[in-house]
Amino acid sequence: MAFTHDDIAAAVARGLVAASDQAQPEDAGRMPEKYAGLSHDFRASAWKHLREDGDLPQASNKAWATVAETIKAVSAQHAGVIHAHRSIWLVHRELADLVGESGDADMAIWLRNSFGVARMLHSNFYEDEADAGDVSAGLALCEELSDRLYELFWPDRPQDETLPTMRSTDD
Repeated sequence: MAFTHDDIAAAVARGLVAASDQAQPEDAGRMPEKYAGLSHDFRASAWKHLREDGDLPQASNKAWATVAETIKAVSAQHAGVIHAHRSIWLVHRELADLVGESGDADMAIWLRNSFGVARMLHSNFYEDEADAGDVSAGLALCEELSDRLYELFWPDRPQDETLPTMRSTDD
């Protein structure tokens, strides 16, 4: 399944309009590679928190951030910069709908359900209710979701080694 830039840009635009997320003058300088680099960094940081210090809330939030920054990267790649938290959800919904409209209802459902797990992990940052097994499984699913979103909507993105990175993901 391959989508045109115009199809993806239209889905992103619908999500941003639904969220009332208006373009800003400084958007022109925002690069999708920045968000992709952040996504990569958050992925590594999530596993570090899970494996090295057992900080499940931090690992959960970094797993969510992996997905959120992936959606921001895909959005920016297709001329839409996300400013509002709600826009992440609505842009993702429009992208999943695009997949469904292409005839792959199973993938559309998987995308939505996987995003639900990412949102649960974001909630776990505040509630600290998930155990290590929940967080580990959720993080693995968030990685797969991030990979799928790139494959579907930005297949020719730069490799992680060439992306800009954050100073520190240990906060």
